Amino acid sequence: MQMKPTSRKARAAQQQEMKHGLIPRSIALFLVLCAAIIFTFLLINFDVVKDFFGNIATAIGPVFYGIIFAYLLNPICRFIENRFLKLAKNSKDPERTAKNIRGLSAILTVLLAIAVLALLCVIIVPAVWESIAKIAMDLPNLIQSFINRTEKFLKGNPMLSNALNSATANLETLSGDEILSQANVWMGYLANGIVGVFNFAYNVIIGLIISVYLLMGKERFLRQGAKLLYATMKQHRAEWILRRLRNANHTFSSAILGKMLDSFIIGMLCFIGVVIMDMPYPSLIAVIVGVTNMLPFFGPFIGAIPSTLLVLMHSTEKAIYFAIFILILQQFDCNILDPKIVGGSIGLPAFWDLFACLLGGGLFGLFGMLIGVPAFAVFYQLVKELVEEKLRRRQLSDHLLKRLGIKPGIDPNDLFFDVDEPPEPIDTE
Repeated sequence: MQMKPTSRKARAAQQQEMKHGLIPRSIALFLVLCAAIIFTFLLINFDVVKDFFGNIATAIGPVFYGIIFAYLLNPICRFIENRFLKLAKNSKDPERTAKNIRGLSAILTVLLAIAVLALLCVIIVPAVWESIAKIAMDLPNLIQSFINRTEKFLKGNPMLSNALNSATANLETLSGDEILSQANVWMGYLANGIVGVFNFAYNVIIGLIISVYLLMGKERFLRQGAKLLYATMKQHRAEWILRRLRNANHTFSSAILGKMLDSFIIGMLCFIGVVIMDMPYPSLIAVIVGVTNMLPFFGPFIGAIPSTLLVLMHSTEKAIYFAIFILILQQFDCNILDPKIVGGSIGLPAFWDLFACLLGGGLFGLFGMLIGVPAFAVFYQLVKELVEEKLRRRQLSDHLLKRLGIKPGIDPNDLFFDVDEPPEPIDTE
């Protein structure tokens, strides 16, 4: 039989406890009800909410550009800053000198990036535009010449000849009247493209200015992020997250920056080879091959196919030589240049590499193909380490851990995320 409290003090304490227990429940119920109402409102006005957040994203678009530019330019800024610090190592006020050098390095880095972009535009854009204009002028003659050469080559094969005649008839149905009927649609696309170019230029200019401030105050922003982590979670969990963020930064910087340098070198080698072999449109072909080389797996094919078709419209023999040259160039890139520049920093097996490329391309197009592999590599490594941490703490046999490809034993210096306290260090004294 349960004893009831007899004293007035005990009954008051029990009533106070019940009162404090009911208040959090009522607040929780109220918050759940508010969340349900807000969620219903968002679903009903989904288009309005979508436009609202779209306007916010458009307004702060230059900030995202600035973050991207600062991330890409940070290695160059660090290189310049280290050189200046060596020259000013005997300064009387090291802290102030370092601050001034940081600002000067950030400004010089952005100016250098602008100068390089301007130089590339001055050199490459006119040559590429000239190639495109020449193709547009010569396209009817090139198509007719290609058809004549192909008919002569396929004269002994009636089946292929009929297929070619059918394709030619379909091309000829595209008459001038049909082209004129689509003029309004094309003009709309052109107007949207011009507006997009101006918006892009605005975002780039403001983004470069923002990147200067980000490069100058990157340590402050990193410290603020670290403070937030240490304030909201235990120390060993914050350190676990910071270590994984450093690994992710290494993976992304090696993949993106390394691939950019690799693609630039491949584009230059392609330009030199095409000029030596006297191929048509060398600037346009080099740009196509260099830019598409940024895309993993499918990039070489995406760049090689249209480039080979451009050469094929001029000469079948040159197209064969060009295809052989591209094959040799890509083998050199895959087996020598790319491993030297990018290295094994991605750390993905071949299957998951292809899977990440297909997934990123399917979700976000060419941009997804570019960042899909390093992003999935970070996720893959994170899941792998979490699983291995759990298996090591389950006291499995060393033989089983070795069969699973896991190093037995727990390193006392390792950091674990899902434990209440970090492992005790070993006393080495």
